[in-house]
Amino acid sequence: MISVEEAALRVAEAFSPIDSELMDLAHLAGRVVAEDILARADQPPLPISAMDGYAVRRADGNAPRRVVGAAPAGHPFNGTVGPNEAVRIFTGGVVPEGADAIVIQEDATAEGGLVLFDEKAVNPSNIRVAGLDFRKGQVLAPAGKRLTARDCALLAAGDITEAKVRRRPRVAVASIGDELSRPGESRRPGGIAASSGYGLFAMIQAWGGAPCDFGILPDTEEEIATIADADADMVVTLGGASVGDHDLVQKALGTRDFSLDFWKVAMRPGKPLIFGRLGKTPLLGMPGNPVSTLVCAILFLRPAIDAMLGVQYGTCSVPSRLKCGCTAMAARVRRPLGANDARQTYLRARLSQANGELWVDAFDVQDSSMLSTLAQADALIVRPPHAAPAAPGDHVDVIPLDGH
Repeated sequence: MISVEEAALRVAEAFSPIDSELMDLAHLAGRVVAEDILARADQPPLPISAMDGYAVRRADGNAPRRVVGAAPAGHPFNGTVGPNEAVRIFTGGVVPEGADAIVIQEDATAEGGLVLFDEKAVNPSNIRVAGLDFRKGQVLAPAGKRLTARDCALLAAGDITEAKVRRRPRVAVASIGDELSRPGESRRPGGIAASSGYGLFAMIQAWGGAPCDFGILPDTEEEIATIADADADMVVTLGGASVGDHDLVQKALGTRDFSLDFWKVAMRPGKPLIFGRLGKTPLLGMPGNPVSTLVCAILFLRPAIDAMLGVQYGTCSVPSRLKCGCTAMAARVRRPLGANDARQTYLRARLSQANGELWVDAFDVQDSSMLSTLAQADALIVRPPHAAPAAPGDHVDVIPLDGH
């Protein structure tokens, strides 16, 4: 068996950024930028008022100003503010030529055609200078950034209408096992509903990939070998990865130009993990137990998708990134945890806040077939190989499950 860190490194190194496509602004959210996106205009393009009030010249001091016009947003004043003159201006209005300060309306008194105020009310900071937010040519979103709703608003402000983003990686998913059937279908004796794939499809979509359902394959080498025909950037199999007469993935694919990189990882759950290549296409063979499948997806499949998308992670140290590539943070355990053996263990757990600190409590039963506890969990406690017992209050690493 190899370590989780080594397995994650080998998987990540097998992938590189895939090709890009041009997408319009309305469909950029959640996509990963393929090349730096540059602002096409200054924002704001001209100096504008941050307040309702009067645009004036500071040089005129306390002198009453004659109001010579108005500048609502979108309707600039067509002229220049001269000595002892003022222009009525509104938030978002362009500051007229000659003016270098704004007097807010609460500090001014209008009498006839004049406006009166104290000199201390003349405030240049009420003007948003041209380019205050960003300048034309400035990088608004660097290559490798996954675009958020906030980014989309920023790009729109930068006059961006479309951008190059990484194509969504196609991930073919095949469930293997005579005992499996789709939810709602009739069951054969001893059969169960195939559940892992549905969680995996949702994960792949959330991480920016495009899942392709290759269906449920029976336990025959001929049927399993058809996986090699998948038109995908990556193939994922569920089941058929451990030791036994009915674990046929490696046997079946051996006839289809399959080369094995590694098999079995020192982890719990998820030990019988296969990674290799079907010709040029990477293949990740996950264990059949549903919790094992989804934990392995977090540890190995997401980094692979990120690598195909060219995702660049931020430099923020909290939360940190574990060696396996997963986001992690520290939390205190509520109840004691026993010593760990030689396999890195991932315990389903619940997070809570108390006295300004993050706490975590592991579920009592950690059987890898139990999806109910995984659905209730919001974190995985990471127990390194040979970890000493943890007493209440001790710190442990946790992987948050929000979004997984």
